[in-house]
Amino acid sequence: MKHSFLITIIAFLCFLSACTASLNKKTEGISLNPVIQARLDSMDTELEIPDGLTEEEQVAFVENQVLTTPISAIELLALQPIHTLDPDESDRDYITEADWKKFRLMNRFMRMQFVALGDPMDELRWVVATQVILDDYAIPLGIAQEQAIDSLLSAADYLCCGTQYDINQCTYVMSSVEYYKTLAVYKDFIENMPSDLQALLYEEYRAWNKLNKARHNAYVNIVRAGDHYSALPMELEGMYAVYVEKRRQLLDIEKQIISANKTYSLQHPVVKTKDWNNYLQKLRDKCESDEALVIVEDLDEAVSTWISVRQKLARHLPPSAATYYDNLTADYHWTITNEEEQVPPMYM
Repeated sequence: MKHSFLITIIAFLCFLSACTASLNKKTEGISLNPVIQARLDSMDTELEIPDGLTEEEQVAFVENQVLTTPISAIELLALQPIHTLDPDESDRDYITEADWKKFRLMNRFMRMQFVALGDPMDELRWVVATQVILDDYAIPLGIAQEQAIDSLLSAADYLCCGTQYDINQCTYVMSSVEYYKTLAVYKDFIENMPSDLQALLYEEYRAWNKLNKARHNAYVNIVRAGDHYSALPMELEGMYAVYVEKRRQLLDIEKQIISANKTYSLQHPVVKTKDWNNYLQKLRDKCESDEALVIVEDLDEAVSTWISVRQKLARHLPPSAATYYDNLTADYHWTITNEEEQVPPMYM
């Protein structure tokens, strides 16, 4: 409850700071992303920037105000409250300067993700940009990027001590970190494969990216469409984290298969066409709108495309490796069709 009260105080102070800023303080002289600048130019009113921010912090403030992000600057203890809080106030003594740096890292990570998400190749560029901001945090402390991620997550833990809404946001940060980890492994995996396979591997990545989003879209808007309670966003983000973590685990197996260092036998029956159609029909039976039916068709197309791309890639591998690779594809398809989708306890 103490942390929830803190967030409320920060929100109020941030709002007060924005409201009392000089009316003449505009955004001239700040170098913004062209997309952000275009959105800012289209706004009906000029955006006023609070006093006391560095140029980098001004950019962060503008981006947070212009973008309608799933997690706002205030909710993630953004940069500007650092300059409106009195560090000597006794009820906030336990928040150290090191903690504020973690909050700042978490905020940068989440803002960058929101801007990048959408195009699969942009998301790989987001991985590179994220590694830069992780280094910005890690190098002065003499720690590794993995430890910087741990610091980011420890900042998110503050949200877990608040309301259910805060806990939902904490889970969103956690699932975003899992997604980053998976894309980082994907990028490293592709770049360290033989050059003659890389174009096909990028094609496979784009197909999986589309499949992953289509699958989660079906889960949110069809499987869980009838659920309405305060913890639901937490569970939906937890399920997304499960999807991407599972893919990351399989990438390690694929790397070994392609490198001829691992055999892989089928763990489940191969999904037959009638079994897949039955699964799709069960989803259609739950649909309550034409929009939901389109989601089912999108999933069907995404799965078909992903399997086709992987079959094409397998034909470029030695016969034995191709068989193991096809087996892994078949098992992944089986999990989509048959596994009961449950949120693990760590996200509950």
